[in-house]
Amino acid sequence: MKKICLMLVCASLTLFSACAQKKGSNYMEEKSEVRIQNVLAKIRRGENVNIAVLGGSITTGYSSNPIEKNSWAARVNAWFDQIAQKSGSKITFFNEGVSGTDSAFAVARVKDHIINNNIDLVILEFSVNDLWLESNTRNKTYEGVIRQIMNGNEIAVLALFINTRDSGLPSQQKEQQPIVDYYHIPFVSWKDCILQNGSASTFDAFYDGSETVHPNNKGHESIANFIIQKLETYWKNLPADKSIPKPVKELPKAFIDDKFEFVEYYHKDNIKPLQNDGWNPGTPRHDDWVKRGNVKEGWQTDKPGAEITFEVEGSIVGVTYCESDDFRNATAWVTAEDGTESEKVPLQCYVSYRNGYYGWAYRELICGEKSQKYTVHIMCSKRAAADRNGKFCNITGILVAK
Repeated sequence: MKKICLMLVCASLTLFSACAQKKGSNYMEEKSEVRIQNVLAKIRRGENVNIAVLGGSITTGYSSNPIEKNSWAARVNAWFDQIAQKSGSKITFFNEGVSGTDSAFAVARVKDHIINNNIDLVILEFSVNDLWLESNTRNKTYEGVIRQIMNGNEIAVLALFINTRDSGLPSQQKEQQPIVDYYHIPFVSWKDCILQNGSASTFDAFYDGSETVHPNNKGHESIANFIIQKLETYWKNLPADKSIPKPVKELPKAFIDDKFEFVEYYHKDNIKPLQNDGWNPGTPRHDDWVKRGNVKEGWQTDKPGAEITFEVEGSIVGVTYCESDDFRNATAWVTAEDGTESEKVPLQCYVSYRNGYYGWAYRELICGEKSQKYTVHIMCSKRAAADRNGKFCNITGILVAK
């Protein structure tokens, strides 16, 4: 009898466990196309829809001409306009490409350029720029972008993996795709699509001269065609409205880390220095960011050894800055509440090959398990080559994850 009772209890616990797992795994059971189907259904019903593309210079359309017509983003926009005309829907398209945007830059931009614009569908493109983002940062920030966009709402995401022309056709797809798969996000891989019927040499026609990063018009057309093919498949096979389930708004626990879902980006307009010995408000502003609006500026100085400090609170603290052949380097570190100092991190503002071009960079200073107060120190380099004397260093902001 005791054995029978024990078996019944075990069976009950197993059933309870299965039910609990099913109840808590609704999102994990959701099909990848559900959110996009809901957006397309809104278009079919004639409702207004906001579409955005968020990425770097490839998303902006560099090396396509004219950008307003031949960039991959413009071509995708034209497709959305075409299907919207049939239903009377109005598509508002936001090209939120800013040169140099990687996942670390994107987590500082999501609120201004995606959430505040009431976007319904966003296409993400960081697989090239994340190649140059530090390995301890890129996956955490990529997941942070996704969680900021999707958690608690119905915004649809389509991931785009673009590669460079270099040997091996490198991109961050290998690291980003597992994150995308975990959140059931559909994706388009340019490399995978081309290599199904072609070879690496196929990409030679998609770039001009020695260019390896920015595709030409043919390259942008190729990228757009694969995105449109994906979207057309969803559009042509779109079920009746009543057959499309509503998206599950709440995301599961993080795949890697959820800290960058909750960020503060500090700049000259929302934080005051604790100490300032020779730094002036204002930093270089890339034209792309000016076009998108909500430009954030930091501080700059040409005084060797000048130090500026700030007090912030969080678990991860990093510094953002601009790169150019016209700048000089700086050093940054943090002091914790107990007085311990982190390692001093070089900020390579001077980059010889960026001739007059303002690149974007992010360096992590500290990564902890819990939030605490830190004093952030930034110091202009005291040593510089003769031709760098008088050139200024800069920080555009302080990125804090909580």
